[in-house]
Amino acid sequence: MWILILIVLAVVVYFVMSQASSSNQPSKASSRTKANQVDYSNLEVSLESDVPGQDYTHLRDLLAEGKWREADAETGKIIFNVGNYTYGERGITTATHETTPCKDLSTIDRLWLKYSNGRFGFSVQRRIILGIQEDALFILLCKPSERKGNTWEEMKKRIELQSNFHKLIGWYLPSEDGGGGGAVKKYNDLTFSIHAPYGHLPTAYWEKAEYGESWKTKNLNACILPHFLNKLSVCGIAL
Repeated sequence: MWILILIVLAVVVYFVMSQASSSNQPSKASSRTKANQVDYSNLEVSLESDVPGQDYTHLRDLLAEGKWREADAETGKIIFNVGNYTYGERGITTATHETTPCKDLSTIDRLWLKYSNGRFGFSVQRRIILGIQEDALFILLCKPSERKGNTWEEMKKRIELQSNFHKLIGWYLPSEDGGGGGAVKKYNDLTFSIHAPYGHLPTAYWEKAEYGESWKTKNLNACILPHFLNKLSVCGIAL
């Protein structure tokens, strides 16, 4: 009888200890993230540009100081400049990536990678979205001529994929009724901190300064970023 009681007690103690141990361990997903995390703080970055007169020292300094919001704004100014922006529109569009030189896109990306130690950057966002689905970028391109599929089923897949991506990078805004769907956060509601989710920045959502800042109170244009991420593939830029 006593032997049976001791066996039962031993099993109970083992179960309790196992549960406590597992609760103190990181999840497999987070463990893999930490294991795969590369130290980018020593990444060498050339401040070269394909556009005469373009200076990257201000962006570098803002990122080095951890001024993420100001760095995102400076990134927008650079994109306007190096992209030879002549569309006559007030903000970055889904076509802006076409005239953004590969060298400058790489410089911007590497600066964000270096000073966020691999937390922010276009290539981080690209890795995240391709981790969801291999052909994700082609599905999310918001120009019908480039997008895969226009059927209702394809559109539903696209919306679901877009929502999953935005949830991972911290852009997702749940619907007010708590149902499905949801939207994208406003610029002013983003988290401009090193503690933001991986891929939270840069936004690829900017307007020219002369038009004021009212755009920052509106929902992000989710169509723009996938085009810049696809341009990374075209340019051969990767982590």
